Amino acid sequence: MKIKTLLMATVLLATALNCSAEQYPFQKVVYHVNYHDESRINETLVNVSNHLEALSDDNADIKVMIHGKAIEFLMEAVENDGKQIQLDALRLRGVQFLVCGNTLNGYDITHEDLYEVEAEDVVQAGLPAIVDLQQKGYIYVRP
Repeated sequence: MKIKTLLMATVLLATALNCSAEQYPFQKVVYHVNYHDESRINETLVNVSNHLEALSDDNADIKVMIHGKAIEFLMEAVENDGKQIQLDALRLRGVQFLVCGNTLNGYDITHEDLYEVEAEDVVQAGLPAIVDLQQKGYIYVRP
């Protein structure tokens, strides 16, 4: 009787653990960041990291669209080790940071003035690029 009870408890525990570690399907997500509020950007980057934790790195395609005043975060990161660490940690996990070309023009800068932004990370216009990603199946998130 004790063995039967122990076996049932083991099965119930395994089932409960399996439910708590729910597997999500592959997700395509675009995070929209157009503000330069340091605490809000930090919270957004934590959200992206937590999102990856819930899914696993290879179960997601996450892009972060940076435009407007948010570009200042990438400008400051050139000389700020803390910001570099945040950005590098997410990039190493597959997150792509996209940058609005119109914003670059408005600030009279190039992608080379930003921390680790390559030419292929620059889109012509941020909002139309977000819409394009949504039409390609990406889910829009604006923390």
